Amino acid sequence: MRKDIGWQEHQEDAKYEIRVTFDGGGRIRWRRITKRMERWETFEPTPAHWQLLLEKMQARYVRRQAPYKDLQLVERLAAANPLPPAEA
Repeated sequence: MRKDIGWQEHQEDAKYEIRVTFDGGGRIRWRRITKRMERWETFEPTPAHWQLLLEKMQARYVRRQAPYKDLQLVERLAAANPLPPAEA
């Protein structure tokens, strides 16, 4: 059984706990919750979310806590959602 990947994110309106689940078949489910919410809600990740997930997946793969096919999936999806170039 695979472990979910999660972290906390602070935004101006609330602190979210974000959880990413690998459902198999190349599907990834993004969910988040705050203390005010009763249920997890699904959401569309930003490019920054994809980059953070990629970093966490690479660290897990190195520690042998994530399969290579999941790392490949995240690398492919993160490349499809690149961060915008930094403005000077």
